[in-house]
Amino acid sequence: MCGIYGYFHRRDPLTVATNLPLIERMAQRLAHRGPDGYGIHHDGLLAFGAGRLAIIDLSAPAGPIFSEDRRVSVVFNGEIYNHRALRAELEREGHHFATHTDTEVIVHGYEQWGVEVLSHLRGMFAVGLWDSNAERLLLARDRLGEKPLYYAEIDDQFLFASEIKALLECEALHRCVNAEALPYYLTLGYTPPPMTMFEGVFKLAPGELMIVERNSTHKSRYWTPTMDARNPEKFSYPEAVRRVREAVFEAVETRLMSDVPIGAFLSGGLDSTAVVAIMSRLLNQPARTFTVGFDEQPLKFNLDDQFAALAAQRLNTDHSRISLRMGDHLATLLPHLIYALDEPIAQPAIVQTIHVTALARLHGVPVLLSGDAGDELFAGYNSYRADVVLERYLQIPRLLRSTLLTPLLEHVPARFDGLRKLAAKSRLSDPVERYLTWARLIAPERQEMLYATPYKSLRVAERLASVLRPLLDMPKTRHFADRIAFTGLSLWIPEDSNMRVDKMSMAMGIEARAPLEDHRLVALALNLPLEYKLRDGGFKAVFKDAVRDLVPNEILERPKWGFFPPISTWLRTIFRPLVDRYLSPQHVAAVGVFDPATVSQIVDAHINQNKYELWSLWTLLVFHLWHAIYIEGETIPGEALTPALVMQR
Repeated sequence: MCGIYGYFHRRDPLTVATNLPLIERMAQRLAHRGPDGYGIHHDGLLAFGAGRLAIIDLSAPAGPIFSEDRRVSVVFNGEIYNHRALRAELEREGHHFATHTDTEVIVHGYEQWGVEVLSHLRGMFAVGLWDSNAERLLLARDRLGEKPLYYAEIDDQFLFASEIKALLECEALHRCVNAEALPYYLTLGYTPPPMTMFEGVFKLAPGELMIVERNSTHKSRYWTPTMDARNPEKFSYPEAVRRVREAVFEAVETRLMSDVPIGAFLSGGLDSTAVVAIMSRLLNQPARTFTVGFDEQPLKFNLDDQFAALAAQRLNTDHSRISLRMGDHLATLLPHLIYALDEPIAQPAIVQTIHVTALARLHGVPVLLSGDAGDELFAGYNSYRADVVLERYLQIPRLLRSTLLTPLLEHVPARFDGLRKLAAKSRLSDPVERYLTWARLIAPERQEMLYATPYKSLRVAERLASVLRPLLDMPKTRHFADRIAFTGLSLWIPEDSNMRVDKMSMAMGIEARAPLEDHRLVALALNLPLEYKLRDGGFKAVFKDAVRDLVPNEILERPKWGFFPPISTWLRTIFRPLVDRYLSPQHVAAVGVFDPATVSQIVDAHINQNKYELWSLWTLLVFHLWHAIYIEGETIPGEALTPALVMQR
């Protein structure tokens, strides 16, 4: 199952019965997630259902799966990779299975262990489970947030779904901008749970469960990541390399479970190449791999494409690629992608992700493995090493720094920009501000003049601190770089990266799996000292050494380059009509969230290349496209999004 949805009424079964057409509309709205059919179940206070993308046990029915006595039923989005072991354990306890799906272990696991079943599951999932005797609805999201789960409550009505667009089929749910979410979106590029950009619509956090009953709603965490990297003597570096290798091999092997063809994203980076190399060895046959490049663009935008070709050749994969050309079709496609996201996420890589998943679907491969989260686990970004440099600088006596060194560095020539940034960062004493210097899109202090008058009192810094400070304080470590990585793993991975991959892949009927987000591997990596990751001046040392015999040396030593399109140029060219329309003073004024004059200054500065305003401009454009589609109700032009439509160039 790949799309779930439901409607619960706390008081009146008759209201549920009369709202069955709503459930049908929710099913149709999520049909792209379940192209192999759907099923709906109505039981008293609840009606719920699921669409199916058939991956395991292709003969199993779509829709809810039941216990023997039909007391417990479940809808489920995702995969349970240890379902065979759980099934054997449950059968020894006397449970009888009607299917061979991984979904059914959740039903019998709940009968055996209650809510603790969640702790037994190894996988990615969004779960809706109904206990009819107790009239209890259990909702849960997987530990790393690979799968989303949204909900809304209107009086006695409670709704949930894999995508917000299904919730919006309920006419009682009004479409309004959530003002509280704006500072997070502008600063981080996404909204952290429980909020979304829709007022009254919420999402579960990774590792969170919710129990909904007649008279109560209760949320709690069944899993929380922990980091304790203080003791480098916990085990030696060679032992760490061995353990990482074993954990990564196991994580990839468990994710090869499939009754349909399986392939992989191949960016040519270390993480995706390592996953493909392990996958090829375990399958003992050429892996199916897919990548994307760009026509007529500078080399830096095609580094991934070139390294992916090298990896495919060295690993002998069955490789397919698509090269994107700059054209009007991308501007036509962009509103479809914003619609697919549900809420605005300032992530330009949606363009590559939709194309590579469409390519895989047209090649008959509905399951793809990725290398996501490797940088957060093993310190793969330049910012981690740069913060270690800052950390060393801060060890210089304060008086010497503040009176001599920092003022001197702040006035070095522009070609030494790194030193000037180091000096500026050294003046920050607040951890939240320090984190944001590495992770922000639009600086909080700049947002006050960006907002229209009704939104100027949003207390941006205070809101950001309320979410970021607890995460930054959680790790037990001597290095702030560990705190940056931990916070990124806790927020950016589930609410930006995973959301991008889930929404784009599911729009194409593709199931994406992230082996490096295996919670056992995560637990190991979070407890490795930073010295094992940033070692001998290099990044991700312990991970590189764990896969060194599998990955071509050119990829082990290649420069870091993000999965990033030439979006700055596109904003001045193919996306220019969208910018002119949706960020015009008239349109911005009509929306009423941002100040038209300030937005126009940002647009003019970037379009005319007077100032690099990529992130501000892109963030604002995505928001206003989202607003036009979801709040104003503007119809997206053109045909419905399909793999064939995406691939038209």
